[in-house]
Amino acid sequence: MTRTKERIAILGGGMAGLTAAWRLSEPGWRDRFESITVYQRGWRLGGKGASSRGEHGRIEEHGLHVWIGSYENAFTLIRQCYVELDRAGTDPSAPIQTWDQAFIPANDVGATDRWQGEWRLWLGRFTGNEELPGEPSETGAAAAEMTVTQFVERALQLILDFADSLRTMGEAGLTMSVTAEIPAPERTLDAVQRAVLAALIALADPQPVNGAAAGVLAHALDAIRDTLDVERRADHRLSWTLLSLLTATVRGVLADGLVTDPRGLRSVNDEDYGAWVLRHGAHPEVLEFPVLRAMYNMVFGYEKGHLERPTVSAGVGMLLVGLMFFTYKGAIFWKMTAGMGDIVMAPLYEVLRRRGVEFEFFHRVDALHLDRGRQYVDAITMGRQVWLADESAHYEPLTRVRGLPVFPNWPLTEQLETRDGLGDLESHFGSRDDAETRVLRRGVDFDRVVLAVSLGMVEVVAQELIADRPEWQEMTTHLRTIATQGLQIWLRPDHAELGLAAPAITTSGYIPPIDTFSSMPQTLWAEEWPADDQPQTVAYFCGALDVDWSPTIDQDAYARRCRQIAEAETLNFLDNLVGVHLPGAVRDDGFAWHLVAGAQGRRGAEALATQHVSVNIDPSDRYVLSLPGTDDYRLRPDEAGYDNLVLAGDWTDSGLNSGCIESAVLSGLQAANTVLGHGRFHRIRGLYLP
Repeated sequence: MTRTKERIAILGGGMAGLTAAWRLSEPGWRDRFESITVYQRGWRLGGKGASSRGEHGRIEEHGLHVWIGSYENAFTLIRQCYVELDRAGTDPSAPIQTWDQAFIPANDVGATDRWQGEWRLWLGRFTGNEELPGEPSETGAAAAEMTVTQFVERALQLILDFADSLRTMGEAGLTMSVTAEIPAPERTLDAVQRAVLAALIALADPQPVNGAAAGVLAHALDAIRDTLDVERRADHRLSWTLLSLLTATVRGVLADGLVTDPRGLRSVNDEDYGAWVLRHGAHPEVLEFPVLRAMYNMVFGYEKGHLERPTVSAGVGMLLVGLMFFTYKGAIFWKMTAGMGDIVMAPLYEVLRRRGVEFEFFHRVDALHLDRGRQYVDAITMGRQVWLADESAHYEPLTRVRGLPVFPNWPLTEQLETRDGLGDLESHFGSRDDAETRVLRRGVDFDRVVLAVSLGMVEVVAQELIADRPEWQEMTTHLRTIATQGLQIWLRPDHAELGLAAPAITTSGYIPPIDTFSSMPQTLWAEEWPADDQPQTVAYFCGALDVDWSPTIDQDAYARRCRQIAEAETLNFLDNLVGVHLPGAVRDDGFAWHLVAGAQGRRGAEALATQHVSVNIDPSDRYVLSLPGTDDYRLRPDEAGYDNLVLAGDWTDSGLNSGCIESAVLSGLQAANTVLGHGRFHRIRGLYLP
C-alpha cells in the first residue's frame, strides 16, 4: 500500500530545528504528515543555546544568552509553548510555571570606555515600557521591513531623548555615568534640541529628500560639538560620540539615497558599518565609542576571526541597532531565570513530545546524498552513537534539579546499553566508535528534509551538494564562522561587596577577546550549592576565540591547543582585566580566588578548573559572521535548490542575517512555511531586511 502522507526529517535540534518542528506540528498536522522526527547528536537539545547541569546542579551554558526585547518571533514561540505546557495542570510542583516567571526584564546596560588612560564602566539605565514582546493579540501579524525612513526618524528621536536625558539628569530614560550619581551638565542642551528638531521636521517634509536636510543635520552636529565640553568631561565626550554616530548615520542614509533605494539597508551591506559612518562625517573617535564596540562584540564581528579587525555589514549593523534601541518591548533585555536549556529547550521538548514529534538522540549526521538526477536528497548517512537498553523505548533526556526539568551534563546512562567509555558524544572531534552506521532512505524513512545544522557542519555533511551547485559552494566559501569562549564564575560575596554597578547588569565593548559580561544572580535559586559555600553572585563572560580550523588538521591536537589558549586568556583576564566589572574581586596580586565558591582554597588554573569554561570550537558551535559583502551569499530557507530540502539556521537569509536566537527562529518558521506551502513570511512578526 502506497503512503500518501509525508515523513519529515529535521536534522539538528538547535533553535531553528525546534522552531521548524513547532510550526510543522501544530494542531491537525497528522492529516498531512505521517511523522516528524528530529535527529540530534548526543543527548541534549539547543545547539549553541544548549545548557546543562553540572556539580551542585550549577547551570553550565555554551555562552552568555540574553534575549533582546525586540525578539518578537522568539517570544511569541516561547509564550505559546508555556501556555500549551500548562504546568499548573500537568506539573504543578515545577517552580517555573509561566513565561513571565521564566524571563525577567533587565534594563541596566553597561559599556566600557577608556578615559584618560583608564577603563571605566558607564551605566545605561533604559526606561521600560508597558508593552510585552510576543503578545498573543498580535499573533499572525505579517512581518514588515524596517524602512529607512523609520530608522532615520527613530535615530533622530533617540538623539532628542539622549539630549533631554542629560539636561534633566535622566528623566527621559537613558542615562550614562561612571558612578551612580549623574553629574549635572554645566550647560543645557537646548541648542542641540532645536537643531535636531529642525532636522526631524525637515525629514517629515513630504517633499523629496535633498541636500537641505543633510545640511540641517550638519548644523545639528556642529551645535552638539559647541555645546558639550568634550575635552574635560567624560560624560560630555560620551554624549558627543553617540550623537556624532547617530547623526552621521542619518546623514549617510540621506546621502546614499537609502530612503528611495528598494534594497533599503541591504544596499550598504558590502561596506563595514564603522567605515561607512566615517565616510559620512562621523568623528574618528566614534570607532572607539563603547556602544559601537558593543555592537561588534554582540555579533562577534571580527574579519577572519582576527580580533584586531572588527567588521560587520553596515545594513545589518543598522538593523540590529535599530531593533535593539528603537523597538524593544517591556525592557531592552530579558534574562532567563535559569539556564537556557531549562527555560527554552526543555519546555519545547516536552510540548513537542506531547504533540507526537519523535526525537532520535545519539544520531550524528555524517552526509547527505543526492539521487542520480540531482533533484532530491536521496539518503542520509548517520552514525548511531549508542544502543538504548530498551530498543522499544525512547530516550528521555530530562532530569530534575530543584524540581525543574533540565538537561544533565552527561547522558542518563541507565537508559543506555553501554554505560562506560562513552567518550564525548557531543563533539565532532570525539570518538567515532559508533553502535552502527545508519542510512535513512527517501521514500522509506523520510520524504522531506529540514537541514537545521549549523553553518560549520554544512561544510562537513553537505559535500555532495556543495560540489553539485555553485550557490552552495559560494555560500560555504564566502560565509565565515568564528570560534567563541564562555566563562562562568561563582562568587560568595554579593554584588555590592564586589562593586558591581548594578545587581544584574549586562556590559560589552571591553577589550577582546573576553569583552562581554553579565551578572546573573536571578539563576542562583535554581542551583544546589552547599550551605557553607553558597554563592551570592555568578558572573558570565564571553568573547571570540581567535583560532583557525580545517577538517584536515589533527583534531585532537587542535582541541587541546584551543583549550590551552582559552584557559590562558581567561586567567590573564581574571588577574589583570576583570576589575572594571568586579572591582571587589581584585587584589594586589591578581584575582581574589578565595572569594570563589567551589574553589576550596585553590588558586589560578586549579581554581579555574572548578568553574565553567566553555571552549566552542566544534563546527556545530562556531558562530556565523555578518561580514561585509557576504549577505548575497546566504541562501533563503526556500532556496536549497532540491525538491525535498529546506534550510533552517541563523546562517540563512532570514531577513535578520545575524547570529542570534531571533534569526534562528525566523529561519525555522520560514523553513516550515516552505514545507507547508505558505508564503515565506506567513504568520511571522516584526521587522526584517527587505
